[in-house]
Amino acid sequence: MVFSDPAYLFSNGELPRRVFLGAALATPLAGQNTYETHVKGIRILPGAWRPHYAFEQIAWISPPWPSQDYLWLDFPEAIFTDRGLLYLSHVNPPIPMLYRDLPKVPWREISGGIAFERELPNWIRFGGSVVKSGESAVDLELHIRNGSAEALGRITLQTCAFLRGIREFADYTRANKYVHLPSGWVTLEEALKREPASQPYRVGWRTSGKPIADLPVMVTISNRAERLVAMTWFNDTLSLIGNPNHPCMHADPRFPDIAPGESATLRGRLVFFEGKLHDFDYRKQVGEP
Repeated sequence: MVFSDPAYLFSNGELPRRVFLGAALATPLAGQNTYETHVKGIRILPGAWRPHYAFEQIAWISPPWPSQDYLWLDFPEAIFTDRGLLYLSHVNPPIPMLYRDLPKVPWREISGGIAFERELPNWIRFGGSVVKSGESAVDLELHIRNGSAEALGRITLQTCAFLRGIREFADYTRANKYVHLPSGWVTLEEALKREPASQPYRVGWRTSGKPIADLPVMVTISNRAERLVAMTWFNDTLSLIGNPNHPCMHADPRFPDIAPGESATLRGRLVFFEGKLHDFDYRKQVGEP
């Protein structure tokens, strides 16, 4: 009799432990869950990207389908204003920032997700929340309160969805990222070559992007199955972009000017969709803020 079952061979000393474990992972019994498939559903956890910067605010978000991977949300990555760069989640020496070495602000658990609140030395306070919304979406909220004596203007943010930790979206390219133009879905690579137009949403980095997109959403498609992840700040979306060297995708918002003593709040959404891109109906799948 020939015994090819890995458990039998391991128990008889004929198979090294590391080979046995690999074989057990690779050859599950019919209908048996594996390491990759036994957990599913959106999970939202306090995370880290560059933990040597104690002031970063990273949320880890898993997709709703079976996966051990997480999207890393840099939330926010940066806050640009008419007073300068109020906040940056890391240090980039060529880019001047108003405050370095800010203290760590822990996430706190709230119903369905996590939230934070930070006050800067100039009495400007900002915070946000990342909360599960149904089985396939995550609601995003960011707010700023101007506690200073002067108005705060030209407020644009970067909110980075870092994809290296979620392998099916982690290709180092712009060819797996899509924006919607009046002609339909176009890869980010192609959209960046288009001439400027007069659409409401920019493609590129914040105010330097070209106003060519007619929907405020950035999409990245999977390399494993017909499914995608989409990000939007609805009508408050300023620009759509991605950095293939990270890789990441951005739907970046802008705030209205905020008078002394006043506050403003933005709402966005991260959506996971199982299906083909041409079946992804923005208004149906994303909904309203």
